[in-house]
Amino acid sequence: MKVFWVVKAKTLVFCLAACFALLLVVFSLNFAAGEVFSRKQKHVLFLGQELDPKDPDLRQQVERMAASLNQPPEPARYDEVNKAVIPEVNGFEIDVDACVAAIKGAKKGGAVIPVWREIEPEMKLSDFALYPVYQGNPVRNQVALVINVSWGNEYLEEMLTILKENAVPASFFLVGRWAEENPQLVKKIADLEMDFGNHGYSDPHMQELSPEEIKEEIEKTNKAIEELTGRQVRWFSPPYGEKVEKIYAAAADLGMHTILWSLDTIDWQLPGEDAIVRRIVDNLHNGAIILMHPTEQTPGALAAIIQGVREKKLEFATVTQLLDPSYWPTKYSMLWAGN
Repeated sequence: MKVFWVVKAKTLVFCLAACFALLLVVFSLNFAAGEVFSRKQKHVLFLGQELDPKDPDLRQQVERMAASLNQPPEPARYDEVNKAVIPEVNGFEIDVDACVAAIKGAKKGGAVIPVWREIEPEMKLSDFALYPVYQGNPVRNQVALVINVSWGNEYLEEMLTILKENAVPASFFLVGRWAEENPQLVKKIADLEMDFGNHGYSDPHMQELSPEEIKEEIEKTNKAIEELTGRQVRWFSPPYGEKVEKIYAAAADLGMHTILWSLDTIDWQLPGEDAIVRRIVDNLHNGAIILMHPTEQTPGALAAIIQGVREKKLEFATVTQLLDPSYWPTKYSMLWAGN
């Protein structure tokens, strides 16, 4: 019996010691967790990092973070190969003063969305009014479809369906006379929130016209499109892609810029869907402007081109979007929202 009580006492002491040790561990963990929680509560989340608003080096920390994200502007520049202009892209940078102030004024444990500001370059597209545009700035991982329309109604409907189903924006450059004869199709294009451009009124060879006659062609088409859609047209593409300075000048006099292309489907030659696709997909580049028309081979090729563009991680844009200098790369999209 004595041995039994000795063993039992020893067991009891051991259990009490174990419980005490366990309590110490739990207390330590809770204390540590409390310390971490308390510390986090004192910090503010900014661009994925916890910053102490009272840290004397706060400004330096924000400046270091900003330096890795800021992007300088890309000025518009002369394209010697095409005798054209490559448009500008605005830069952007974190407003350090505004961000530091926001962090200091934020609630403990809260988050601060970064404050950005755009930086415009000195040289802009408007400084090159007499030069056409063949492509967007290669900084952009975007391409634009330009669809010239003066015929091909029977194929246009199918193209519109493909664009809608794939959520692809495009720019339709209309011949004015065609627009007047097909108001329902023009309105359907507008209802899909597509972009519009001017492709002349009567599909003439403008290099044979006087400057006044060229302006008349452009103005009549602008009027037709604006009356049908309520939209002002900013872009002009000459019929047959004629590259003549008096055409560029006439458009510029009317406050418009001439748009050409860097990739041509030559779909009007009916080379076959595979040939059309290969001409585009094999030569894709940032900022590409892709020319096409509503032909019997274009709808099938269009679907494959859309797939090829997306496989190369490029995005679709309208001409207006492609030439908009306020470009924010997709890779920064999470940063615009904060963290």
